[in-house]
Amino acid sequence: MQPMLSLVPSERSRLDDDAPPAAFGAVTLARRLEETARQLALTQSLLASKQRECDELAHALEHDAHSDALTGLFNRRKFNELCATEIERSVRYGTPLALIMVDIDHFKRVNDLHGHLVGDRALMEVARVLGEQTRASDALCRWGGEEFMVLAPHLDMASAVQVADKLRTAVAVADFGLAGPLTCSFGVAALRDRDRTVDLILRADTCLYRAKRTGRNCVAMHTDGDAATTV
Repeated sequence: MQPMLSLVPSERSRLDDDAPPAAFGAVTLARRLEETARQLALTQSLLASKQRECDELAHALEHDAHSDALTGLFNRRKFNELCATEIERSVRYGTPLALIMVDIDHFKRVNDLHGHLVGDRALMEVARVLGEQTRASDALCRWGGEEFMVLAPHLDMASAVQVADKLRTAVAVADFGLAGPLTCSFGVAALRDRDRTVDLILRADTCLYRAKRTGRNCVAMHTDGDAATTV
């Protein structure tokens, strides 16, 4: 007699049949979670990289907006912002503030005799010399052409004149290569009550004009009586 085959699966066979699909599902879920975590980490890394690029670009744009392309110094726009801020701070705390205006003497001759490339190099070197002689707290800018500004917080008139003369000497003894020896004229103004940025600049400019009229390579300052005095 042939043994009869049972059509009802045993409890064990049912468990064996159910196990593989459950195990497969668990492995598939784990792999999906692992892949999702990997993709998330990659996305976060890419986002962080893009954020750094955006930050660097924003910094570069800000630097370009505030810097002179040739010398790397602050430009006129940034100087005006800094001057307004320093005037406000000086008024609030009762501290002195001075402005030194600088102009390279006979600079047109350099361009006419040697060309603008040599002139540009000379401007860069003058900027370097001035920067080496100013304090970290000073704001040095290229005002335009061959003119520069030094905004000097916490300096009264006497101290600012001393600084200007130190700058004058540093430029006069520097080597500017093909451009030859160069000198600068300086106008110095100190902050007064109710001064605005334009008032301070106008007085420094008046002194600078006086320095250039009285022989160049010198420093002129405003006395209390508004008369420009050359030193």
